[in-house]
This record gives sequence, structure tokens and C-alpha cells, in this order.
Amino acid sequence: MDDINGDVWDLDHDDVTTERMILERTQQKLKREFTNAGYRAGLDASKATTMQEGFDQGLTHSIPHGQTAGTVLGALVARRTVCQRLGTVCPPQVDALIMRLRALKHTQALSETATDNGPTTESFKALVEEANAVLHTVSE
Repeated sequence: MDDINGDVWDLDHDDVTTERMILERTQQKLKREFTNAGYRAGLDASKATTMQEGFDQGLTHSIPHGQTAGTVLGALVARRTVCQRLGTVCPPQVDALIMRLRALKHTQALSETATDNGPTTESFKALVEEANAVLHTVSE
């Protein structure tokens, strides 16, 4: 139990070297863990900021399109209902436009390029103009 000098706490060269190696490994491990944790925290913070900015921008652009589509769709459905209640014939474009507006996806209406043969912002505007023209002829 005792070494040559009788001191239990006296470490020889091999013991000191071993402890230094353990200390260095522990420090390297802690450094890696803190680096990884810091990287993940920075990535999470960056994602949150970027996603919020993207959401805000998308919301700002999509609200007017959604309001326009909802207004036109509501007017077309109202016209069709009035025609049905009065027993008059609505132009066949009314039902077709209602179906096209209901099938519209927001990502397509805001896209500058067509995806899966879906409409773009320009074709969305053309659809709204076509619906307004039909509404105008129905109301006359």
C-alpha cells in the first residue's frame, strides 16, 4: 500500500502521465461537446429567425391573393345561388370558375413559375380577371 518513502499520495512518473492523459482526453471531450452544443444552439436560433422572416414575407404576399380569391369565389357562389333561386340559367363558366378557384393552391398562385402544370401569379391574375368578367356579364 505504501510506496518506498511511505507516502500514499506520492505519485510516480507513470501515474502523473496517466492522469495528464485522462485530463487531456476529458478536456478534448468537453470541448467537442460544448462546440457541438454551441453549433446546434446557433443553428436553431438561425432557423427560427430565418423561418419567421420567410413566414412574414409569405404572409404579406399571400393575404391580398387570398382575399381576392375569396371575394371572387364568394361572389361567384352567390351569383350561382341567386340564379338557382330565381330559376334562371347561369353561364356555364360560373361553375367552371368556382371549381378552378377552389382547386387553386396558394403556392401556385404566388409562384413565378408553373409547378405541376399549376397556375403562376400571372395565371392567377388572369383567372381573377376572367371571373370578374363573368360576374360582370351575370349582373347585367
